[in-house]
Amino acid sequence: MRDFGDPSSMEVTAPEGVVVLPPQSVDRIAIPEGALDTATEAAARDAVERAEFALETLRDTLARRDATIAGLETQLAYLQSLSRGGPEGAAMPSDPARLAEILAALGTETARVGTELQAAREDRRAFEEALEDRVREVAEARQALADLNPFGTEAQGIAIEIEVPEATRGEVVISYMNWDTSWSPTYALRLDTEAGALAVERSILFSYRGAATWRDVDTRFSTAIPNRQRVPSQVFPDPARIAPPAPEPAPRVASEMAVGDMMPAPAIVAEAAVMVTDGLSVVYEYATPVTVGPLGEITLPFDDLALDVALENRAVPRRDATAFLVATGRNDTGEAILPGEARFFRDGDLVGTDFLPMIPAGAEVEMAFGALDHLVLSWQDLSRDEGDRGVFVSQNEQRRRIAFGIENTSTETEEVRLLYAVPFAEQEDLDVSVTFSRAPDMRDVDDMRGVSAWTLSVPPATEERIEMTVEMTWPEDMILTWWP
Repeated sequence: MRDFGDPSSMEVTAPEGVVVLPPQSVDRIAIPEGALDTATEAAARDAVERAEFALETLRDTLARRDATIAGLETQLAYLQSLSRGGPEGAAMPSDPARLAEILAALGTETARVGTELQAAREDRRAFEEALEDRVREVAEARQALADLNPFGTEAQGIAIEIEVPEATRGEVVISYMNWDTSWSPTYALRLDTEAGALAVERSILFSYRGAATWRDVDTRFSTAIPNRQRVPSQVFPDPARIAPPAPEPAPRVASEMAVGDMMPAPAIVAEAAVMVTDGLSVVYEYATPVTVGPLGEITLPFDDLALDVALENRAVPRRDATAFLVATGRNDTGEAILPGEARFFRDGDLVGTDFLPMIPAGAEVEMAFGALDHLVLSWQDLSRDEGDRGVFVSQNEQRRRIAFGIENTSTETEEVRLLYAVPFAEQEDLDVSVTFSRAPDMRDVDDMRGVSAWTLSVPPATEERIEMTVEMTWPEDMILTWWP
């Protein structure tokens, strides 16, 4: 079965002096049954033939048993008709003394034939049970052969005629594009918390959606994109124009504003990801020949990478119920880790699956490896819980008391990094004052304004708690948009 479309798009190279005529489609190529079998397929085909031969042999034996039974049934019917008398029965002897002799002979023969008939029927039942086994074995052998997807007795293909002036020895190479194939890297990320080591097991997921069979094919997996944009965009004149100002939209109150209105446009992130991907050009040559059948998908083990990482118990009490284990480090393998689906293991246990982003060589690595159930987080709005009338002091003032923390329910002391987004003001008319029962160890973490961090050592069966007081004032004709 061919796996290409238009033969005219194929490229054929041959030794010097050999004339290659244009490839032509061939709808049917006859293939002798089993001619293209592998050793495994040939063995499976032999198993089918042996099973079919055994089935036919048993059916022949049953046929002979049926003939024997039919003969015995005929004999028994004749003896029974003789015993019944009448026109077709046995003639009465003229000598009454011979009557006993005749009756004894009929009885003996009837008993003998009846016994042989019963034995033949019992013998046949044993063969009937064996016949069911032989039928099942044939079905299993045929299914085993079908699972190997051997070549049939005909296929579609191409015909390439060549002309040579004399006997020539050389290699003819056929090249063409196939859009039915795809590949992507897959990963198993195994974190050893004792050693602080992260093993990255890489595999290649190779998919084929065509109708052909690829057998023992040498493969090279590349990130090059043959159908990407080939020519630059056109440039057109771009005159400046003026027009009357558009009417201003009606103002909206703060309560009508969606949170997403203040979020950065997602297109920026998408463009950055596309730029990184477009810049890749990596080729992996797979060492072992690959076999894949129609509509097949196989996973090819590739190699393992090792990363040294530092482990961090990270807590975000405003959003999560527990802390999480995070591994941080740097990709010092000397090569990029391509995007792909990944499974995350922590000390041998599967903790989740996710899509692994592109990690360039030398880039920082940060991966999370699941919840830490013994590090329980808490968050509380003390102003509301205490019924404090100071939640809204006036139309232009608000005061909040917030408490957050972490409880260690294990039997060992744990180091935890707690993160909290502290409110801040970017407008001159809004005054924000924040105080803590314990000052943060770091402010503006990762250049994110207002994000503060505490490094806490939490003993067993102990809770570390931080209180935050937020005071805000603003002009009376304005509305505050902020929630703790």
